[in-house]
Amino acid sequence: MVKENYHDKGYKLLLSKKRNFIKFLRRFVKDDWVRHIDERSLRLCDKGFIDPFFKELESDLIYSAKIDGRDVYLYILTELQSSVDFTMPFRLFKYIAAILMRVFNDTPANERERAGFRLPLVIPIVFYNGRDKWFATRNFRDYLQDGNLYKGVIDFEYTLVDSNLLDEEYLLNNRDAISAAIAVDKVQAGGPEHLYNILKAIVSSKTEFDPSEFEDFTTWLKHTIEHRTGYEAEAEMVVELIDKGDDVMMRTGIDGFIDYAEAKGEAKGIAKGIIESAILLLNKGKSIQEAADLLDLSDSQIEQVKINAGLTAQLV
Repeated sequence: MVKENYHDKGYKLLLSKKRNFIKFLRRFVKDDWVRHIDERSLRLCDKGFIDPFFKELESDLIYSAKIDGRDVYLYILTELQSSVDFTMPFRLFKYIAAILMRVFNDTPANERERAGFRLPLVIPIVFYNGRDKWFATRNFRDYLQDGNLYKGVIDFEYTLVDSNLLDEEYLLNNRDAISAAIAVDKVQAGGPEHLYNILKAIVSSKTEFDPSEFEDFTTWLKHTIEHRTGYEAEAEMVVELIDKGDDVMMRTGIDGFIDYAEAKGEAKGIAKGIIESAILLLNKGKSIQEAADLLDLSDSQIEQVKINAGLTAQLV
């Protein structure tokens, strides 16, 4: 069964590898501190690092690192949704507090009670790929009512990487897995021709990629295509054609994938309409058996109707 948060997890697979995470920072986070990260110290934190929030943060990542010899935590939240989340400042506030609480509790009392003890810096980064431009506030102070009334109020600003603002040519010229994935992901309304041109450009520069990074990209692409078609074979076919670098066959494979995905989406819409029609009949007094006979429902559709209508009785 394909999970709904496949997209977040696809990027999580990419960014869980240190080489891709470093590229992400260096390509898209323009703050000065990025240049001072000790790459050798960079470590991906265990999934249970902040247990109470793990289910909510399943697609997010926490790295520990050193900057100029000092400990820091890099928290990246993958906000891969179609709409802007206006609660982001408060969400990040909770996550930052959870990280610092974990560090505080894990520090021996005699050490954390010293005058010179300091909690590590937590740097929050939001990676967003929705269609709308991100226009939610990035400052915690601005999320508070009358936040400017008191100068000592808690405040922080998160770093935003909005894929809408990333230049396509820049992404393609980077020759790395994360940039290639974002370039493909940005093709949301350009149709098969645009997608083909993007993939052709990536394939033509394959020799300029680190081989392991190109493999990371094709793994991400296979994961994405498999979700959109529902079949592993379709995904493997497209990725195999990309690996071979045959332009004509690659175009044929892409057209086939898009046709299949569109047909699947249309079929899914029709199936949903049938379920909704059946529920409407139930609301008008028809029995589930009568609705099933009128709409020629399959056994699985009958089960869906029962689930959506809150019915538990079996057909007789």
